Amino acid sequence: MKVITMDGLRAARRTGTIQQPVSYKMNGKSHAVTKQIVNGEMDVRWFEKPLGELMTFGSIADQKAFSEKVVLDVELGREQVPLLYKEIYDEISDPNLPKLLEAKWALTGACIFAEHIEAGEVKFSTLMAEQGPIAKIKTYTGGFEYTKEMFEYNQTYDVETLNKGMGEGWNALLNHLHLGAIITATYKPENKTAVVPGEAGDERWVTFYRTLSAAVKAAATAKRPGTLLLAATSDRQDIEQALKGFTHDGTVYPPIPGITTIVYYDGYQITVGKKEYSYPGVTPGKAYLIRPKRGFKELIKRDLEIETNQGDLSRLVERQVVGYGFRGVFAAIGENIQEISFS
Repeated sequence: MKVITMDGLRAARRTGTIQQPVSYKMNGKSHAVTKQIVNGEMDVRWFEKPLGELMTFGSIADQKAFSEKVVLDVELGREQVPLLYKEIYDEISDPNLPKLLEAKWALTGACIFAEHIEAGEVKFSTLMAEQGPIAKIKTYTGGFEYTKEMFEYNQTYDVETLNKGMGEGWNALLNHLHLGAIITATYKPENKTAVVPGEAGDERWVTFYRTLSAAVKAAATAKRPGTLLLAATSDRQDIEQALKGFTHDGTVYPPIPGITTIVYYDGYQITVGKKEYSYPGVTPGKAYLIRPKRGFKELIKRDLEIETNQGDLSRLVERQVVGYGFRGVFAAIGENIQEISFS
């Protein structure tokens, strides 16, 4: 069984070797810098000159070095918040995606082969649309400003913290957009499995076992068998004990078949200035049995792009950095998810 957690994905990235270009804009012109991770260590840049010299009186080469530093710091921040939804959604990356996409756009092919009778007609394939809401491509932005004070006092640490924070915030948003669509949805009665309690004195995982078994059966009966479970970390021990089976009071509870992947998501919290922002995770005591890759589309018109430009002298801002992307989510909830309550 595959178990996906933030810590587990971070550990996996620390053993890999990755090399990919990352685009950015500086003063309205497009550039690219190579992101490189070797054996888990990411190549980062260090300032070889004071910040003020790089950004105000420096050459184009100095400004470019600063911008590349910003971009790589942002990517380092993204590495700290892995994307948990990739096992659920198909990725569609196309710069030509329109702003609105009808539900019929999420297509699967249907083809049947039949014995051909002489002079008979061939059965041609068709496209079948998953049911679900209209998908919209939306614009998401974030940014920060480098002040004269940062440059005067060469506050390199503050600059790096801002850069990494942007990367963390972007990936946290992506997790929220894709998993939040599942967590915050309203489910019909036929898409819900209520708790099936055990007998008095039973261990807690007996209730989890009976409830999960009922959910698996309900989803299969509705012809949308789920293979992935989205749950809260606090329920991990009971869920995994139930799925692998056990013996309790002389009764053998065999492993529950069908579920091959578990994703644990507890949301994300961050403080910006004096305001706290929170993305909700899976509520403890709930879970979602999902048929992945069927009616779940991650729509990427443009992934996160960093743009740097001259600041605002009237506010003593030397440089502005803005991150933006054009993203959409398509989730056919009713056709692919069983909501589970353990209490």
